[in-house]
Amino acid sequence: MNRGQIISLVAVVGLTIGLVMYIQKQSQRLYMMDYEFKNVKISGIGSQAITFSFDLELTNTSDLDVKVRDVNFKVLWNNKQVGKVESRQAYLIPKRSTKALPLVLTLSRSELNEAVGDALSSLQNFIQGVVKIQGTMNISADFFTINQFPFDYEDTASNVVGYSISSVI
Repeated sequence: MNRGQIISLVAVVGLTIGLVMYIQKQSQRLYMMDYEFKNVKISGIGSQAITFSFDLELTNTSDLDVKVRDVNFKVLWNNKQVGKVESRQAYLIPKRSTKALPLVLTLSRSELNEAVGDALSSLQNFIQGVVKIQGTMNISADFFTINQFPFDYEDTASNVVGYSISSVI
């Protein structure tokens, strides 16, 4: 091998190692994507339905634009499932940015189980309830895909409602 071939070989090996390291770093950043629930509230209680609304705020720390799709979640009241949503909507989160995904769940009277019925029988029972949101989403960025990326949230109904009767009327 002559000197030029050796230099070319070293350059190709160096670039390959650099590319592999870059891919690993971006992959780790995607797996460590931060999420936070904001503005979780019961936006309406009627005789036929309860509507929950919340923002799922995602922070993309990678150097790649991230596409989030298939956000699926279920809502549990005192560890009993009361409803679920399977959203096929896609969201784009630019590199190194934060975006809030607005999510809504409306539960009809027929979906409300015994646990919610008991909770709504008195304000005291309602305030003491525990709301959980558990779900998954699919994340992709260029040549990466993470299927079924989990997220969850748990809080008392008093915090969700904000200790105010007017917030649920």
